[in-house]
Amino acid sequence: MKSKVVKRILAAGMVAAMSLAMLAGCGDKGASKDTGDKGGGAKTVEDEFAGKSADFGWWIVKIDNNGEYYETYEQSPVVQYVNQQYWNTKDGGIGTKETGRQLNLSYMVPISGSELENFNTMIGTGEYPEIVDLAYSIESPHALYGNGVLMDITEYVERYMPNYMAFLDANPELKPLVQVADDDGSVRYYALYSFADGAQDPWEGTCYRRDLVVKYATPTEYVWDWESEYVKENGHPAVTPLDKAMEEENLEGWKKNDVTEFEASEGTDPANDYTDNVIFPSGTSDPITISDWEWMFEAFDKAFAERGWAEDVGAYGFSIMYTGTSGLGDITSSFGGGTGGTYLKDGVVYFDGTSDNFKAYVECMRTWYEKGWLDSNFYTRASDMFYQIDTAGVNQGKVGMWCGLSSTLGSAIRVSCQDPSDQKDAYVMGAALPINDVYGGVEQMYKEPDSLYQGSRKGSAVGITNKAEDKDLATLFTFLDWTYTEEGAKALRIGLNAEQYANVELDPDLYEAYDIETAYTESVDEEGKTVISTTFSSSDTISIAIMGQRMAVGLVMTGNNGGYTIDKGLPMVNAKAKAQWAKFLNTGNITDYMDLLNPEEAEQYNKSALAIQEYSSQNLPNVIKGELGWEEYAKGLETMDTETMISYFQKYVDLANAAK
Repeated sequence: MKSKVVKRILAAGMVAAMSLAMLAGCGDKGASKDTGDKGGGAKTVEDEFAGKSADFGWWIVKIDNNGEYYETYEQSPVVQYVNQQYWNTKDGGIGTKETGRQLNLSYMVPISGSELENFNTMIGTGEYPEIVDLAYSIESPHALYGNGVLMDITEYVERYMPNYMAFLDANPELKPLVQVADDDGSVRYYALYSFADGAQDPWEGTCYRRDLVVKYATPTEYVWDWESEYVKENGHPAVTPLDKAMEEENLEGWKKNDVTEFEASEGTDPANDYTDNVIFPSGTSDPITISDWEWMFEAFDKAFAERGWAEDVGAYGFSIMYTGTSGLGDITSSFGGGTGGTYLKDGVVYFDGTSDNFKAYVECMRTWYEKGWLDSNFYTRASDMFYQIDTAGVNQGKVGMWCGLSSTLGSAIRVSCQDPSDQKDAYVMGAALPINDVYGGVEQMYKEPDSLYQGSRKGSAVGITNKAEDKDLATLFTFLDWTYTEEGAKALRIGLNAEQYANVELDPDLYEAYDIETAYTESVDEEGKTVISTTFSSSDTISIAIMGQRMAVGLVMTGNNGGYTIDKGLPMVNAKAKAQWAKFLNTGNITDYMDLLNPEEAEQYNKSALAIQEYSSQNLPNVIKGELGWEEYAKGLETMDTETMISYFQKYVDLANAAK
């Protein structure tokens, strides 16, 4: 088998943030890893850990169906590969038999569904291994250290993990989430966290009926001129939207639209072959602004009227949550930023439910409601999840734009549409959150959304317990640091490439059993960007079996940060939607700080947050419907105890920032 796969796959450059994290082998690491013994003589790493066991047990969770392909996690191809390598504690990364040491990693896996009980029993009895996945811990790593379970790993992180440290330096916004500051300001590490190198692949996002835009939208006379000096410098024309620019007779940054009629072709495979010539008022093929959305809503009105649904309240342009807003932000943050609740910006925690930004959002929603573009029954849909609001209406083809799953993309809803023409050519595409160019003042316009439902870039935590204190920690942390390099990230998150497979003896050999030559290949696109093409799509169960992701450490490669792409074999329409949904990064939510609150703080926070949520969900819909004034609504919120909530989070944000 291996004679077929000796061709070497050359790795190309990754993004700047990852490049900064690939420092293993650079500089004089050998000197920095020497320590002095108590007698005053020099003690090398080899002396310090000589003769110590490199056997480490690891409690992991069964988050996939690997059991279909092998009996124990030790049989995973990536685990076998890791255990066969020689880890160079002096220079970092993988060495040779002469320059490195081997690990012997074994795994404890609880029965699916019993993880929490198993974890608590394990910690309570003290019968835990050297490494534990903390996904089911009800206590923070700091608390587990205080209880004598976890080690303070600061010394080992700083000595043996230059790649981990470099990644944090290159992404300072993540530092506060994984460091703890002592009273004297010194930084401590009590756990290691996995990190996404960009926005996590979203599984939901804004969806819209592209076919209705093609058939019913009227191309605007002018569109944004992205080649003009004004737009290049400012990111938008001098005046928007177009009707305002024409009214003020200021078309700086606009150009004549060459497209006078839209048309589309879907080929034999709509999910991959679909094309059209749609150009939005913002001058691109994808909607960018609020005025782009409103232009689409007008097209949806025409479509619904033609279908005889003009008086049907179930046919409308856009759906929102029954509360009138999402507590995580989403489109709320399109109006200058914010969540409509607790919000973090530039190291300061705010409550922005009465802010001008949120007021602009409410003004927009009220306008849409008055024009019939908003679901007139939105406030009744309390049982609907935010990503499945009015599923029946969406599937019937009566909703123009909604927050939905990737399963509705392309031609998927045709089979359930009511109108015969929709059954023939309904086509759904994904859109990014819009940038406001219509409502509020200058501070609310042309700002990128910053608070949205998005997987945290900070992943799960792994703790090193006191059972590891007398073992070969140099070798362990050298391996752990490797997972924060390009090479290690690819192995854990995709699998072994042809070169790695050719240089390891697998038993059992999953690659040979399923005729796998490599987990991925690499190429360079026309822009000089690296393209990583996975052998299996994410829907193939074996794709998970050949990964090592159950060791919840290292970098998570997303392909969403602009420096490289990952071709996972997704249909064109899905790949484009995921790129749109990952266009903006979530930086405004305080959810990553939630697990830092102590029990008393968490109880008080939940009490205050619940009171605010109840008030808002009862009253905000009435503001949107025009039955309650903004000032009256805001006055009610001002009586709520938001300062206590803010103070809790600000304390931890300040402590964390002090650790930078």
